[in-house]
Amino acid sequence: MPKELFDNLKEIVIEKPSDKIADQINELISSGQLKAGDKLPSERFLSEKFNVGRIFVRDAIRKLEFYGIVKIVPQSGTIVADNKDSAFVGMLTNALNLINPDYKSLMQVRNVLEIEAAGSAAERALPEDINFMEEAVDLLAKKVSEGEAGLEEDLMFHIRIAEATKNDVLKYLISYLTSHMQTFSKRYDICRNKRNIKALKEHKIILEHIKNGDVEKSRESMREHLSSLFDFTPKLK
Repeated sequence: MPKELFDNLKEIVIEKPSDKIADQINELISSGQLKAGDKLPSERFLSEKFNVGRIFVRDAIRKLEFYGIVKIVPQSGTIVADNKDSAFVGMLTNALNLINPDYKSLMQVRNVLEIEAAGSAAERALPEDINFMEEAVDLLAKKVSEGEAGLEEDLMFHIRIAEATKNDVLKYLISYLTSHMQTFSKRYDICRNKRNIKALKEHKIILEHIKNGDVEKSRESMREHLSSLFDFTPKLK
């Protein structure tokens, strides 16, 4: 039997416990069962409920916080964030999970949305938005200096740009796409060959153009930044 018959078979990706925990909590939020301001149970309670170690619960909470779904309030615990578009996020998540998009498809959509987002951010970013972007760049720089990939810090920069557009639909589309990219980024080892160092330099260039309010240069620098990411999957058609 020719091996070519199996060319379209896909790698089995096993989700981590923390991803499954985050998905279940996010489902409670997107369905409206958990509302803005509601407090999540303790790590101990959740670890017993899910029958996993507390470290997996902690990682899940961090992931949800990373994407603005929950926030950790000192002395109060973990609170569901005020997300007026949670229903939209839930609908989008369910739709894309059904489609199960591949890496190239995600990158094509990211390319369209994020180039526009960079230009829009150059027009609309407020001082606090610039501060958030600078913070994301600094966090990536710290990870790079420590010899780490800094994947989440890299993606956070893109989310901060989307937030600066003041377009909630664009923000949540990009937030979901970037979160979905993490599995592929690890699978294809996108940070190999010091790609994270190159990405950091490109982030700084994009940020500078946005700070200067230069719409076209912001778009062009984002286009250049994303273009090399298509090169990591030469076998994809």
